[in-house]
Amino acid sequence: MSGRNLAFIIALISLPLAIHATDLDHPVSGDSEVENELESSKSLGNSPFLVEGEPSENVDNSKPKGEDVIFNHGVKEVSEGKITAKKKYEDFGYTSPGTFEGQENYIDLDKAKIAKDLRKGSTGGINLSFIKNDFSYESTNDVINRTIGSGYKSVKGGALYVRNDAFFMKTDYLNFHWSVGSGVSYSSGKGIFIDGTRSDATFNLWEVPLDLGLGLEIPVSSWFKMSGTAGASALAIMQNRSDFGRGEDGKRKYQFSPGYFAVAQFKVNLSGFNDDAAYELFTSSEITNVFMNVEVRHENYEKFQDEIKISGTSFGVGFTFEYL
Repeated sequence: MSGRNLAFIIALISLPLAIHATDLDHPVSGDSEVENELESSKSLGNSPFLVEGEPSENVDNSKPKGEDVIFNHGVKEVSEGKITAKKKYEDFGYTSPGTFEGQENYIDLDKAKIAKDLRKGSTGGINLSFIKNDFSYESTNDVINRTIGSGYKSVKGGALYVRNDAFFMKTDYLNFHWSVGSGVSYSSGKGIFIDGTRSDATFNLWEVPLDLGLGLEIPVSSWFKMSGTAGASALAIMQNRSDFGRGEDGKRKYQFSPGYFAVAQFKVNLSGFNDDAAYELFTSSEITNVFMNVEVRHENYEKFQDEIKISGTSFGVGFTFEYL
């Protein structure tokens, strides 16, 4: 290789190295411009951030204009009015039946005090009653009494009643309630001919009363109550005879009469014997009191299509289940 060629190759290799070395010593273009921009960014403005030393009016001015954001839009605030008895005991650890089955309350409760409060906190009661049929039946030729009262194989069954009482006013000495109820009773016996001879046909008598009334009760103590309910009533009766075929005219006869009723009850609180049992009963079923009742019922119906009057007074027994 000639000397000229070798010198040319060395020159080509050395040229980039020289250029690179020159750039290392050269200042970066625009350094002063960057510093000016940084200085200008420190000027006051409507920044959403709180900058140390920034006047408070600038921060206030930076808030978004317009309506405030409402996070609970459409949600009504809870009233600070009267707290219901149920809400009260939920706050103290009561759990609605079936909500957390198998769970235990972890708050140590004064069951005796709670049971006492529950007895006073009832909002209503369901009455189940059986009333013996000692009512008087007046009819032409006394045919009803002679059939279901003293006739051959006669059955003068009692009546089963279901009634709901809802309290609308409660005080320490008197409680007032409205009442609605119904019942059913069944009686039967062999029919009687006009000449007094006995028929082979069986006559059945169904009675369905419907009661609507007002009542009051006197809470003598947590163990005893006296209650009275009275109002308007209606009685539907259905007569059925066995000597007619199904669908034949005269097989069934329906009649209806308005009337009135009155019921008195003397109640003994069975749940008052044991506070623990009363508390457990409430937590499992929301029943606040269980009463056993001695009852007396008076009724009067005399506006049937036939000349029939059903009236009188009869005694019975029953139970009342009060609820919260």
